[in-house]
Amino acid sequence: MIADALKMLKIVMNNPISRNVLQMGLKTCRDGRVKKIEHALAIFACEDTPHNVSCHLYSRIVSAILMVSGVPFDVDIEKLRSYFKDPIVRRGVVSVLSGIGRYGVKKPQFLDAPFLVVWNYTNACNLRCKHCYQRADRPALNELTIKEKMKVVKDLAEAGVVSIAFSGGEPLVSRDFYTVAAEAKKRGMYVALATNGTQITPSVARRLKESGVEYVEVSLDAAAPEVHDKFRGIPGSFEKTMRGIKNCVKEGFFTCIATAVTRFNLHEIPRLVRLARDVGAKRFITFNFIPVGRAENISELDLTPDQREELLKLLFRKSREDGIEILSTAPQFARVCLAMSGGRAVAPTHFYVGQPSWDLHVLAEFIGGCGAGRLYGALQPNGDVTPCVFMPNLVVGNVKERPFLDIWHNSEVLWKLRNRELLKGHCGQCEYKYVCGGCRARALGYFGDILAPDPGCVNNKEFYMRYLTGRRKDEALRSNIDLHDLAIPQHFRNS
Repeated sequence: MIADALKMLKIVMNNPISRNVLQMGLKTCRDGRVKKIEHALAIFACEDTPHNVSCHLYSRIVSAILMVSGVPFDVDIEKLRSYFKDPIVRRGVVSVLSGIGRYGVKKPQFLDAPFLVVWNYTNACNLRCKHCYQRADRPALNELTIKEKMKVVKDLAEAGVVSIAFSGGEPLVSRDFYTVAAEAKKRGMYVALATNGTQITPSVARRLKESGVEYVEVSLDAAAPEVHDKFRGIPGSFEKTMRGIKNCVKEGFFTCIATAVTRFNLHEIPRLVRLARDVGAKRFITFNFIPVGRAENISELDLTPDQREELLKLLFRKSREDGIEILSTAPQFARVCLAMSGGRAVAPTHFYVGQPSWDLHVLAEFIGGCGAGRLYGALQPNGDVTPCVFMPNLVVGNVKERPFLDIWHNSEVLWKLRNRELLKGHCGQCEYKYVCGGCRARALGYFGDILAPDPGCVNNKEFYMRYLTGRRKDEALRSNIDLHDLAIPQHFRNS
């Protein structure tokens, strides 16, 4: 399916006629709720019919381009037609095509509207996690009203956002969550939930399903209850979280177990992978540690560059085994996959690792690496827009004051994030900068600069050492700092 979609993108990239058709398709039909090109793809997939002469003619042009231009690229038209039957797929492809239609082909590509918006729905939470980027505890006084939340959903849907992920705090402690989630589903967006899982009883899992939630990502810090509970700040949270995970699996959600990795739980990763497989989760993902929020208080627990490299190598080895997807939000995972496989495996995004082919290599440079402000954005409980949930203090606008798309198209900060040529240190020179580019949230968290080097990469060790000492490189070297001050256990290396 990815191959067919990318072949279609290649057609668009190399055909000026298609570019003109794309620009026409950015206009809306159906009372302004659906872009013409999305409607045309639904007609091509035999999932809809033309509503007037204009959309009939436009859909015929789009269908002709797909069928005629697909021949030299060996596109299976019937498979492509079947592919476009999924409304989320259509919406995702339209998101990319709209970006090309408005801005042309870029490397990396940025979109007319973010593919994903992560919404920190509330600052309220029933746990007290040591690494919480929000310092979540109780609702903020200025959180959006239910009326404002429903307008946000409407605006994001009409902007062309493909997926909305509710995070927090803990979204499930908010009474109006189900109403807003159902509205997002009704308006055609893919609905995901990031949760600590402690609230998910069987009845809650059923209600989530009824509300249109399709993906549930549950945070779990360790396979050992005492380790997880210590990090989460509430005794007994491990057992409640495990019950929540099992209820999600039983209800049929695409269930993911997510772990923020520090030196505190690094040794737990092999056991967590086994636990995720055993419980029936479909994905295990490790999150980068970002020194923001309460995590500022434990920055000394961040992995060294060498420890992170060993972690990513372990994840790649585990990803070659059957039964579960294993991923990482560390952009360096793309480089590690390429290196360890001899170029035979590609991680074009944070959420996919695949076998090599021309299409995945194209995709990796097309949309790879950190997507903050380029492929996705974040929304805070009070309506503030930030490039990433791990940049809660870097506010680029507020949806109560300006339309979301106006912020997305015109923020100077977001445009800086979209230009990999501006990156500093080794990140700006690296041969992998288009498939990686470093974590911009870590650059901001450690150096106060979104364009600074990511100190978590082995290619940026000198910047890591500068951070450790707060002195110049030569002084850091004289201080005899040991980058392996917490050694990587041999059993972890060999897992």
